[in-house]
Amino acid sequence: MPTAAKSGSHSASISASVSVAQAKADLSAILKGVEKKHSPVTILRRGVPIAQIVPCQGTAIPPLRGSMAGTARELGDIVSPLGIEWTVGDE
Repeated sequence: MPTAAKSGSHSASISASVSVAQAKADLSAILKGVEKKHSPVTILRRGVPIAQIVPCQGTAIPPLRGSMAGTARELGDIVSPLGIEWTVGDE
């Protein structure tokens, strides 16, 4: 899994780093970690940073509970009698 490494100019910010081989083997797990922790992961080749996986901004999934609130319309009463007599066999 990713190891913590201090970035060069921002010593207070900590990002994870992994080797290219580890990134190939564990890409799915690394992406899940970036998504959940909202922190970047740096890819290293022979100890030298070559790429960074960063979380996307503004792509949070909205909660499902209440997401359809206010989207339905009541067109009329579907329970009350219509005032029309129905009998079996009417056409």
